[in-house]
Amino acid sequence: MLAADGRWIAGSVSGGCLESDVVRRGEHRSRFGPVVVTYDSTEEGEAWGSGLGCDGVVELLLEQVVAGARHEALVFAEACFAAEATGTLVTVIQSADASIPVGTRLAVGPGQHLLRPIADPVIRRAMTDAAGGAAGAIELAAAGIAVLVERVAPSPHLFVLGSGHDAAPIVALARSIGMRATVVDRVVAPSCGVGAHRTISMGSDWNALLAHIDAAAEAYVVIKHHQRDADRQALSVALSSQARYIGVLGPARRTNELLEQLGRRPGTDPRVHAPIGLDIGAETPEQIALAIVAEIQAVRGHHPSRSVRDRTRPLHADVAIAVLAAGGSRRLGRPKQLVLIDGVPMARAVVATCSTLQAGPVAVILGAQAATVAAALEGAAVTRIVNEAWDEGIASSIRAAVAWARTTPAAALVIVLGDQPLLTAEHLATLRNAWLNGADLVASRYEDVRGAPAVFDRSQWDRLARLHGDRGAAPLLAGQDVVTIDWAGAAVDIDTEDDVASASTITAPSACAIS
Repeated sequence: MLAADGRWIAGSVSGGCLESDVVRRGEHRSRFGPVVVTYDSTEEGEAWGSGLGCDGVVELLLEQVVAGARHEALVFAEACFAAEATGTLVTVIQSADASIPVGTRLAVGPGQHLLRPIADPVIRRAMTDAAGGAAGAIELAAAGIAVLVERVAPSPHLFVLGSGHDAAPIVALARSIGMRATVVDRVVAPSCGVGAHRTISMGSDWNALLAHIDAAAEAYVVIKHHQRDADRQALSVALSSQARYIGVLGPARRTNELLEQLGRRPGTDPRVHAPIGLDIGAETPEQIALAIVAEIQAVRGHHPSRSVRDRTRPLHADVAIAVLAAGGSRRLGRPKQLVLIDGVPMARAVVATCSTLQAGPVAVILGAQAATVAAALEGAAVTRIVNEAWDEGIASSIRAAVAWARTTPAAALVIVLGDQPLLTAEHLATLRNAWLNGADLVASRYEDVRGAPAVFDRSQWDRLARLHGDRGAAPLLAGQDVVTIDWAGAAVDIDTEDDVASASTITAPSACAIS
């Protein structure tokens, strides 16, 4: 959150409980330099917390930004945004060493030249290692400090293809939730792109649009020309792009006809949403814009669209995800973790899928060929844990995953196998959402087999920690109280060279059945 004179603020640090106090007292509290302040609004907390609705404890790092001066965190964020790249910022939040005060930073990514470079090689190495792990507050005991690891990512970018009068409310709402917005049409009148960061008049060069969409780190597309030919050309470009979401205004029948004209079978690309938007009874352009932007936000967060009151778990409940990649690959005869899937080592591809969910910390459990596999994960935002007892069987890796999960604030643990190349963030989200709905155990199912990926509520971790041998968590997942999610992707794992060949030709369906 940025706060300035006149009680101007951008961003927030809570649901509204703390902002006024930060604005009122933040400058005074940080007058001698960066400082970590604890806000405790529980019944046992400070007197000032009485009456607040948060009922929790929040630690805030407060810093002063001198007008016109170069501030490291803001300069680094600006560099990440300009490069359309995600960077990592590691900030000291606790230190007994006067040479490494609170607020000292290390940056990994674009524009990483900071004003105060860290001279101590031990501390610099420890912070660099932390940058390659999970985001969050981490104690670096060997260095005698605690740090906050943050991912700094460019804002998502919405491309509104069609500049009719109904573009303005879509742009306004998208910008209000932190998205950048570009309005594109054959010819864009100045008045049509009101509020957009950018307008582009394409003329007849639709291929140039593809470059604009794919230049964005996280792109979303809304197609609304209200003209069949223009929508068909725009849809063709969007389908060829890396956009995460493609919404098409109009009835499903019309969009299906456009897809068939493009040689695409309707229903095969899960990015396509037609009719566009959530079903909230929208009629006016403003209401329709709300339905569209709400659906985009649901897709961004991998969350189903439903009332918050229907959730069983806490609103901000995180899950820890552990990727088991410790096996010796005896049947394959070479490290299966390094098998290339679309040119990427499988372990790295699976880890990347888990990180895409953005549901909590991610760790990979290593064992056989630990150093080699770890090298393939260089730069990935994942905690690396070596299971020295990997040869005892998969249960030893599960125990290592539980031990790691206990060090995080996560309320559930997701066990993922590192040799399932068809894993998708959408399937992981479906598993997590079943847990959010109240299930303590959630398993993937293929035919009559229940297994990983699977979610284990924190109440089940003691049972996981008692597992032994090479059967994994099958005994826990055999009960009647287990929610199962059908997933055809479980049919493909990597044990033999034939499996390697199969992985490149089989794709998993996007639909999931829950029981």
